[in-house]
Amino acid sequence: MLTSQATLSAEHADKVLYKLCKHFALKIPVDFDTEQAHIKFPYGECCIQRRNEVLAMFCVAADEALLAKVEWVINDHLGLMVKNSALQLEWQRVTA
Repeated sequence: MLTSQATLSAEHADKVLYKLCKHFALKIPVDFDTEQAHIKFPYGECCIQRRNEVLAMFCVAADEALLAKVEWVINDHLGLMVKNSALQLEWQRVTA
């Protein structure tokens, strides 16, 4: 499995996390509370942790193409939630 991570500083990060999770939960399994979330896509997963106004994303998938898809979906939807369609998270690969 491959893993990547990124962070986002956002005003009202608690509301951003809530809206993101409620949106995804309409179609895929999501476990979340006010501090963290676990989103299960058919092609990978993303765990999000909130610390004050910062969201830290940790995504995993079986290969590079699937991981890129998870990253793109998270990036795209976070952009919608923070009303910044040009949002580009800086994803970094995590090595074991």
